[in-house]
Amino acid sequence: MTNSKKWYVVWEGTESGICETWEECYLRTHNHPGARYKAFDSARDAIEAYRRGLDVANDPYAMIRAIVHAETSEVNYANFPDIYPGSVAVCAFSTDAGRVGYRGVDVWSGAELFRFGPIAGSANTGEFLAIVHALALLHGQGKFRTAIYCSNGIALSWVKKKKNNAQIPQTPAFEQMAQLLARADRWLQTHDFQNFVLKWKSDEWGDNPAGAAKAEQ
Repeated sequence: MTNSKKWYVVWEGTESGICETWEECYLRTHNHPGARYKAFDSARDAIEAYRRGLDVANDPYAMIRAIVHAETSEVNYANFPDIYPGSVAVCAFSTDAGRVGYRGVDVWSGAELFRFGPIAGSANTGEFLAIVHALALLHGQGKFRTAIYCSNGIALSWVKKKKNNAQIPQTPAFEQMAQLLARADRWLQTHDFQNFVLKWKSDEWGDNPAGAAKAEQ
């Protein structure tokens, strides 16, 4: 059975970039003089073709301009060859009351995959729980190769060690966080996972896409 999914590269149109649907490609190219586009069978082929079509050698900012569109547009992360296709980004958010929550999103589409909180805790504990939540979700879906991105280096180190090092106050307010951290440690220590858990490169890719939760509390 063949895969009918197509990716569309637009070099010349109202907006250049990579489209995941024909409808989006059509909107960018219909009635546009000199429109230039092509369909590809895989995201990898589309990304490589798009990069070859940009004059990056003579214009090093060509890729950036193609990715960062007009003020009303969203970043098309498919244009970044270093970001794994189908990956998940996680990020914690805090409230004025000092509570923390987290969410996970599909990097390419921006669709929210899960959200939790807020509860008493810190950014480090929130990001750690978010990573483990993503791992458990992907494990249950059989997505053992899907990459997970997080901006928090401390949380990433805890996941690598399969044990958090948070200093949680022994008070009723933090009881739920203490229980969740213990459960997350147990999951990591009792499951083997092959998913890449990686640092989100904000200096190269911009803000973590899951970080939009800060404006949606």
